[in-house]
Amino acid sequence: MTIKISRRRALMRSGAFGTAFLTSLQAPSALAKWLAETPRQPAGPFYHPFEPLSLDNDLVLREGRDQPADGEIIYVRGIVRDQTGKPIPKARVEIWQANAYGRYNHPQHTNSNLKVDPNFLGFGHTLTDESGAYRFRSIKPAPYPDSAAWIRPPHIHFAVFPPGGHEWSTQMYFHGEKLNTTDFLLRRLPNDADRARVTVDFRPAPNAPDQNATLGEFEIVLGMPGVTRDKA
Repeated sequence: MTIKISRRRALMRSGAFGTAFLTSLQAPSALAKWLAETPRQPAGPFYHPFEPLSLDNDLVLREGRDQPADGEIIYVRGIVRDQTGKPIPKARVEIWQANAYGRYNHPQHTNSNLKVDPNFLGFGHTLTDESGAYRFRSIKPAPYPDSAAWIRPPHIHFAVFPPGGHEWSTQMYFHGEKLNTTDFLLRRLPNDADRARVTVDFRPAPNAPDQNATLGEFEIVLGMPGVTRDKA
């Protein structure tokens, strides 16, 4: 048994990742109005090239490694639901991201100036529970230069595969990042409300098992194909 597995089990026994701290979400009650869809954004060039993905929704500890990933530990949680407010259980949620140095663990991201973290795979997945809730533990990604003229702000890619539905993807951004104001993909969204739906305010999480960790709530609303919102 590796040290990593022992640490996972120790965390679980101590009431850490996957327990009350991350499962205290409540499914929405009956909603009086139609919910706006979370804006879609492209998956980008660094979608995972590996199978299988990380074993679970914990990206901090990698199978076969003794040390955790470098960087600031974050928790992300939310509920996946449709535009009527109904939770969507058993939806597969995938995330992928750069590491704490701005490097993707992907063969196409070959910028030699950005450090590879061998303890960070950079991909994870989970299934929503019966209340539509999902949760991840990861690290805050660093910005990275997409080109000589464009430095992308910290962000995490999301893909959702609802049962019987179609793949949906977006990118989640961090509130307060200066690079948000100049990011082409984020600014391309049509209005401030749409930008706010994909921008998350991470706050201190004093009850988290990881010291100085922060928690962000990212609610995901999937559009309903073939249904037109009443404009009245």
